Order: sequence, then structure tokens, then C-alpha cells
Amino acid sequence: MFKKLLLITFLGVVLNEALTPSTTNQKIHVSLLETLINDGKANVVISFNEETRHILDSVNRIRFDSRGHKITFLKTQLEQLTKDSQRSVISILKSHSTTFQSFWINNRIIVKNASIELIQQIAQIADVSEIREELVIRHQPPIPTRTKQEEGGWGVVKIEADQAWNLVGGNNGYGVVVASMGTGVRYTHEAIRGNYRSSYGWFDPYTRTRNPIDVHGHGTNALGLVTGINGIGVAPGAQWISCRGCDDPGDGSITCTEAAVTSCGEWVLCPTLWNTQQPDCSQAPNIVSGSWNEGGRGNDFYADVVDAWKVANIIPIFPVGDFGTAGCFSVHSPGDYEGVIGVGATAQSDAIVPSSSRGPTLDGRIKPDVAAPALNIRTICKESDTAYCNAAGTGMAVPHVAGTVAMLLARDPELTFDQIKDLLQNNADRELGETESCGGTNSTQDWPNNVYGYGRINARRALTALINDSL
Repeated sequence: MFKKLLLITFLGVVLNEALTPSTTNQKIHVSLLETLINDGKANVVISFNEETRHILDSVNRIRFDSRGHKITFLKTQLEQLTKDSQRSVISILKSHSTTFQSFWINNRIIVKNASIELIQQIAQIADVSEIREELVIRHQPPIPTRTKQEEGGWGVVKIEADQAWNLVGGNNGYGVVVASMGTGVRYTHEAIRGNYRSSYGWFDPYTRTRNPIDVHGHGTNALGLVTGINGIGVAPGAQWISCRGCDDPGDGSITCTEAAVTSCGEWVLCPTLWNTQQPDCSQAPNIVSGSWNEGGRGNDFYADVVDAWKVANIIPIFPVGDFGTAGCFSVHSPGDYEGVIGVGATAQSDAIVPSSSRGPTLDGRIKPDVAAPALNIRTICKESDTAYCNAAGTGMAVPHVAGTVAMLLARDPELTFDQIKDLLQNNADRELGETESCGGTNSTQDWPNNVYGYGRINARRALTALINDSL
């Protein structure tokens, strides 16, 4: 009761300060004010009235002689928008000697340890549309179990990726670049060191390390399933790069700050060297294999980043989350976005993994889009250059899809997001597990449904369909 009274009093003070009630109510989130009451300061995200959508649409209508030129032009336009929109706020932040980061990919600023006085001052700027607390994503992935070094994993065989490699006109992903985004990578591991693209291949927004590191292990587990050799990865011919969007707080969990994953979003669109210097947009990857989730349900905090990637024809693939035990409506962002291939998890029997999040989305759309193997999957571990383990979770399902997409793009680099999604969905296997209903769909009778999406992916069938279309 005391806290509620204090909050009411505090809100009254805010309202009586330089802001009008309507401005305060519309711009400053009440949840942020609660944090300020408890802690005195908060990390905040400042959004602006001028959004990036019109620039994305405009750039998409222009024909360019190369992908690199298109992305460079897009970045330039977004940077100019950001400069114009954020000028007044940045002036205030500099006058307060405040630590902040300006982002051009979504026209936002993230401020560290902002006080209520500073927030009040910023809220008065006409260009500012919203001030809220920075999102920190917290994820507790299943703990991998060590295993012997053996060739291959059941996931590669289940989706028939090994058969796709040997098709007439088939491939193993050669020529395609996949960006992993998670806790980092043990880049010296024997299964992946040969296809690491060391030039413009790594960025760590937390500690700016020169070479890749993995502070947890989850990122290494996931990447191995994309490009690992000896039957571990789905697309062992593809190259990989990585951005460390997530950290390990020391308790075995994963935390991903909004600032870090947004920094990674910019780096993916236009990579730099490890020290942020010499941007080269021609080095942008073809695919993002994201291994984090738990951004909340229906939370659009990352939507502008994803939209910018799609203008550059970067294919975003994310897990729908590991909240399946909560039942239907448990898919999380960004895997629940319409513009993301959201992936659920299956067992070796093709039953859905109980923890795999179920749809529909909060606005009623089918999710996941597809499902993929993700229970006791043999992959690589960060403990040594020859360590292997069995991993699980929707974060392990995503790399199976990313590897499959790499093979599709190796066959036809001009494929769009929608074309790739159609190939995955229309060629998925549907002779799957037990019956389950969510959001009015039945998991073995209605396709798509909110348990498996369109089914469990089949790399051979998807690539065969693409090959046949090109004949």
C-alpha cells in the first residue's frame, strides 16, 4: 500500500513539473516510473515520431546494381533520419555527460542510468514519442550433456539434409554466409574453424574482443548445428560470422540486453571490424540464425531491425520460445513476428517437445511457422576444440532451419523471404506426433497448426522442389 501511495505522489510530482499530463501519460511508461521509485535511475529507450518504415519502403522501390550498394544506401538514409530526429535529445544527453548509444537501424537511443529529471527534460522534446525501460531478455536454456565424439547427429538425418547434399543439383550451403546471434562462439573448435569468415566475421558489443568468444556455450552449441562438419551441421559448406548479443550473468542463464541485440542488428546489416571501424555493407550475411528468445509475447521491440534486414534480403530465423508447458499463446518475440521464420522443436520421434512454445500469437496468427529437431541433438561444445555434447531447446531447432535455408540460397541466391518460407512450409513432413489442439487447430489434422506450424522441415524435399522449379 505504501508503494502505491508513493507512486501516486511521485506521478503527481511529475505531472506538476514541466510536462503536461497528456505528454507524461503518453511518453513515459508507468512501469519506468515504478523502477525509478525503487532504484532512482534506469536504463531507458527513447523512441521518436519519425519512424523508419517510409525509408525501407522507398529503398525497396529502387533498383541497385549490387546488394552491397543497396544496403549502403539504406544505411545512409537511416543515418540521416536518425541525425535529424535525435539532434535535440543528443544535445541534452551530452550536456548531462550521460552514457548513451544512438541507433540508426530503428531510430532509437538507449540511455544508461537516466534520472527522472533527465527523463522529464527529454519527454518535453516534440520529436520524442515514447520513453520506456530498456528490455533485458533472460533465458534459461537446457543444460547440455557431454557425449563422445561421434560423427553426425540424428537431426541432420531426420530432415534428410545428408540426402540434399547428394542430390543432382544439390549442395551443402557453399557460398552462403550465416550470422549467428547468441552468446558467442568457440571459433577454434575443430568442426567449425574451417568455415569461419574471419574478415568482418565477429562483433562483441559487450567487451569488444578481437576474436570470437563464447561466455556461456549456447551459441557454440547452436552454430555447430548450422555449419559443423562431419555430419554435425546441416550446411557444412556455408561460412559463418557471429555477433554476441547475449551475456552470462554467472548463474548458467543467458541475458541479452536490448542495446546489445540492437548493436548486433546494425552490425548484421552492415558489418564492421571488431572495433566498429571500416563498415562494409557488402559483407552482410544472407541469414541470421538467432538462438535467443523470451522477448515477451507480441513485443515489437525488434521489429524495425527485422524489417531493415528484410530490405537487404537477410533471412531472419528465431525460436518461438521454450514456454510450451504454459500451453497455447506461449510464443515469444521475435519468433512470433510475421516477418520472422519462427521455429518450434521436435523430438527424434517427431513428437513436439513439451517445452516448445505453442501459438497462436496474441493477434491470432499461426505460429510456429515450422518445427525442427531440437532434443538431445549432438553438437559441439565450448569446453575444448574437440568437445561434443547433446543439446536441446528451440534455440537448437533454429540452426536446422538456417542450414536448410543456406542450401536453398546456395542454389538460388535471389530467393526472397516469402519464397524461402513457402519452400520450407510446402515441403515439410506432416506424419508427426500425437494430437494436440491450440487456437482452434489440431496438430495432426489441420495444417498449418499452432503446434508444428506447417510441419517438421525436410531439407531434401525443399531443395528438390527448388531444383525442379528451375529446370
